[in-house]
Amino acid sequence: MSRIFSTITTLALSAVALYAARKSYIAITNLHRYEERSEKAAKHSETAARELYKTRATQGSSAAAIALSLISSFALCFRTLSGSASSSTAEYGVPALNIVAIAAAFVHNQNYWKAKPKIPFVGGINEGIEKSKEIRQSFVILGSAWLVFGVLHLIGG
Repeated sequence: MSRIFSTITTLALSAVALYAARKSYIAITNLHRYEERSEKAAKHSETAARELYKTRATQGSSAAAIALSLISSFALCFRTLSGSASSSTAEYGVPALNIVAIAAAFVHNQNYWKAKPKIPFVGGINEGIEKSKEIRQSFVILGSAWLVFGVLHLIGG
């Protein structure tokens, strides 16, 4: 595959990963606004403690998958720009690893947040539900980008 094409595809992947990272950052900072109240409620309610844990876990798994994707895309981009020889592990294993991580985070996020109903006049919860939906949408875009990258490298050799 040509160096120019590889550079363009890895830069596109990096841009998509940055977009997903931005969505995740916004969701996490929005949830932090309710952190103190949530922790107080968790001290008095086992249900609140469980919900706080699950909220943190879904945001953490989302952030980890996005971070992996971001690091991978930057590493592949720098490898391409430096003119390093292509590696089948980098070109096939890295996309596969990222697709698996993104899919796992998507399922984890969806299993928790999709079941949450929006509640009238409770902006914080509704905002969390909406931001998590946006993160799942960015996972679809990011996973698709990794799939396209892997297929293009498979076809292009």
